[in-house]
Amino acid sequence: MSTPDTDEAAGRRRIVLLGAAGTVGRWYRAHLTDAGDAGDAVATADLGAGADHPGDVRAPSAALRSAVAAADEVVLALPEDVAAACVPWLAGSARPGTVVVSTCSVQLPLFEAASEHGLRAPLRGVNPMFSPTLPSAGQSVVVIAPAAAPGQPAGTDPHVRRMTARLQAGSMTVSVMDPAGHDAAMSVLQALPHAAVLSFVDALLAAPVDVPTLMRIAPPPARTLVALACRILAAPPEIYWDIQRANALGGDRRKELSSSLARLDALVDADRADDFRAALASAARGLGPYAAEGAEECRELFGLIQRRRTAQQAAEDGDAGAAGRPERPV
Repeated sequence: MSTPDTDEAAGRRRIVLLGAAGTVGRWYRAHLTDAGDAGDAVATADLGAGADHPGDVRAPSAALRSAVAAADEVVLALPEDVAAACVPWLAGSARPGTVVVSTCSVQLPLFEAASEHGLRAPLRGVNPMFSPTLPSAGQSVVVIAPAAAPGQPAGTDPHVRRMTARLQAGSMTVSVMDPAGHDAAMSVLQALPHAAVLSFVDALLAAPVDVPTLMRIAPPPARTLVALACRILAAPPEIYWDIQRANALGGDRRKELSSSLARLDALVDADRADDFRAALASAARGLGPYAAEGAEECRELFGLIQRRRTAQQAAEDGDAGAAGRPERPV
């Protein structure tokens, strides 16, 4: 049997991509598979009729099971609950020489399910830390793999090396983490900020001022938070529900957010300005060098918002002026 490295060199990998029609599935195919006549043979599975294996991947057809049994790589570009539902049948179909790759935002439950159901194929993960609809160059991606042995770094096997090389060739920054470390980081980087943004927009909409008035006078920080909320609202709700529900540490982060608001409220109620200043200074020290870098990033972001608003106002003024001018005789 050929090894993953020789398969890579020969360009003969057989890949089954579950959830191929989704944004993550399309991103994975574009950046982690070889195209062309001598490239990877990619078989797609999705609910849509255009897939090679149409239908619900939780109830696989005999043809899909056969494709998985012959595959070198099976990719789960699926929501967390759907990916978990595939583990039992994958355990009975995938060869030990096949690598299964999860793209879930929360990874540890899937690794635990794979162990519980006796999945013989090695399980690895890849999580783009950005929406796959954005350009990938310059973005961060996490590759997930268990440590080979105590004291060894996670993901020293050929599958991780191959994924890392592919992503770096696309000008992406790659970090390798174990499943527990990945999920702990995601509770801070995804569950926490999303909860903060969703809480903000909920409070904003409960305010006794109508939204058009608020947005007409909103300063850049408020507009930025509203823009973040709008990006969440424009995406499928299942994405953000999974981030909050599937991560076991998400509840801890939400409780910490609530406690932080309660502490701020207590400072203001007690008129403790000195303690407020001390808390801000402590936060700046905690952020270290990023305190200055983040302030500069924010300045650039606010500049972009202002330029966009200026251009929008100029366009509105131009339209209003054109509407008020009489037509010239022809």
